[in-house]
Amino acid sequence: MKKIIVIIGGSGLIGSQIIQKFKKNKGYYVINVDIYSKNKSNFFRGNICSEKSISNVLGKIFKKFKKIHTVINLSYPRNENWGKKFENIKEKDLKENLFNQLGSSIILAKVISKYFLKQKYGNLIYFSSIQGISAPKFDHYLNTNMVSPIEYSATKAGIINITKYLAKYFKGKNIRVNCISPGGILNKQPKNFLKKYRHSCLSKGMLDSKDLIGLVEFLVSEKSNYINGQNIIIDDGWSL
Repeated sequence: MKKIIVIIGGSGLIGSQIIQKFKKNKGYYVINVDIYSKNKSNFFRGNICSEKSISNVLGKIFKKFKKIHTVINLSYPRNENWGKKFENIKEKDLKENLFNQLGSSIILAKVISKYFLKQKYGNLIYFSSIQGISAPKFDHYLNTNMVSPIEYSATKAGIINITKYLAKYFKGKNIRVNCISPGGILNKQPKNFLKKYRHSCLSKGMLDSKDLIGLVEFLVSEKSNYINGQNIIIDDGWSL
């Protein structure tokens, strides 16, 4: 029987790479849940920021396939004012973005846990960031237009603790909850930023999306059956 893998935010930079990899494995049936996808194959439209929407789409998937082995949350929802400097943050935007990224992660767990409990097993994988365990290296951003928003650090730190909370909350229920905290992912950043960033690492510097695939495959597999409540860092030594 194939394992049903649901990727929330599978149309994004990391999600699309993971989907392509899992599609090549006959042991998995991978489903993309996002608000938009160029590839309509195995695609379900859903909005992580709406409990009604995510309940509806996960309900449809469970009804169709009768099971969901793993849910991977790669969503990165934010409003049009995301990325302002600390001193320019507006209260309205702060409330919206904190819920979009942190609140939605809690709602997702609430919704999917009903199906996990029903089928008596489940695997939930969150994505946090090195910014969730460490303050930004602000000197990396000098002479660039880039900003490391405080909301990002707050939500990523929160996701790590949500992971730990849920893992213990579902003790004895055969539900695993883990988190991956990657370093920066290459995405057309300016050269001066990349040079400074690499200097803080041990070999490669910024990662490619495909560098995360092996860890995701491990956490989905039976090889990680007793890894639960953990935040696994993959950052080429940036956080050392």
